[in-house]
Amino acid sequence: MTSSQDWGLARRIGFRFGVVLGALVIYPWPLYLLPKTKWLTALLTTPLTWATEWLAQTILGLPKLASEFNGSGDRPFDYVQLLLFAILAAIGAVAWSALDRRRSHPRLAAAVRVVLRYHVGYIMLSYGLSKVFRQQFRDLTPYELHTVFGDVSPMGLLWRFMNYSAPYTVFGGLCEVIPGILLLWRRTATIGAVTTIAVMTNVAMLNLSYDVCVKLFSIQLVVMGGWIALPDARRLLAAALGRATAEAPLRVRMSPRRERVRQIAKVAVLLGFAAALYLEVSGGRLDAHRHELYGNWVVDTFAADGVEHPPLTTDPARWQSMAAHMTIVLIRLMPGGSDPPDPDHDYYFWKVDEANHTITVTIDAAKKVEETWHYAHPAPDRLAIDGVHLGKSLHITLHAAPPSLLVTRGFHWINDVPFNR
Repeated sequence: MTSSQDWGLARRIGFRFGVVLGALVIYPWPLYLLPKTKWLTALLTTPLTWATEWLAQTILGLPKLASEFNGSGDRPFDYVQLLLFAILAAIGAVAWSALDRRRSHPRLAAAVRVVLRYHVGYIMLSYGLSKVFRQQFRDLTPYELHTVFGDVSPMGLLWRFMNYSAPYTVFGGLCEVIPGILLLWRRTATIGAVTTIAVMTNVAMLNLSYDVCVKLFSIQLVVMGGWIALPDARRLLAAALGRATAEAPLRVRMSPRRERVRQIAKVAVLLGFAAALYLEVSGGRLDAHRHELYGNWVVDTFAADGVEHPPLTTDPARWQSMAAHMTIVLIRLMPGGSDPPDPDHDYYFWKVDEANHTITVTIDAAKKVEETWHYAHPAPDRLAIDGVHLGKSLHITLHAAPPSLLVTRGFHWINDVPFNR
């Protein structure tokens, strides 16, 4: 791609189409890495949002699509926007070819490769470090350990698989961090790109196989890795077949002054990446602090407004168990109630004050409706809660659920017999 020889028509059009499409896909990177630029990023992407909505409703006849990001990268909006980018890239390639009669773009190709290297490198480092520091995949929560296996979604199954093993999670993170680092230097960029393709192909297959909602994004990273490796594709293939390969051409040096400017700019970019990555991981693990109520609790007695509720499966008002996290609590009702839990009624944010033995439960964050419960914790495996919940005065006693086999089995170098349940 960086040859000074004339390119064929297909190569020129393909290159121009790819440059425009890639620019639209990564836009407005790296602006959003800077602190306090969320408003500017939203402003700059608003025209593309409007164009996507227009394409969806006016041309494709689709209903109004939700454009607010909700954690999923595979929304209908994202697919329509990718179609919009492809249309704009095709128009841009045609217009570019009509206005520009040059037969090749070696310098632009080299510049595009540098931008892609830094873009993909940063993303690989970001995702990799989030695994190394166990932010993306953390320890299994009480609710996850208490969930019926058959009620787990495919994505939830993959997440629990990753959450279970800290060594494998860290290993997976390092497999992303290493190519991310290699991509930041020209001499190691090709091996970084090849490694990125291998790692992200596996990630893309996991996303496709377990219905994880970042399919488009992971596939895009595979394609970008391929673009970065493309200039050395022939040399890589020849080496794989055991044939002699020519040395990689040396980078054309600029004047000493421009070389110093380039080096300063690279150091500034790397320092900026380091600062942005530090801000991402400096928050620590989500489950770094565990209060004394953390865990699964089984309800022994349940009284509402002074009336005792026996553990009848037909009683939708009685609690069956409680999964206590650091900042949330999930309440399971008896089978006659809501199970799996209704997030509007059985899933609450809470704050445990160990000093005063109180629990502040957020019922409606928008309306700032909160409840204060009091608890007694006479023994590590015993708990009593008193408070008003949804207008009813409750008195509940609970005992700690025994630890599950999944977290007690541990690791064994030697197994006399298979242990597979």
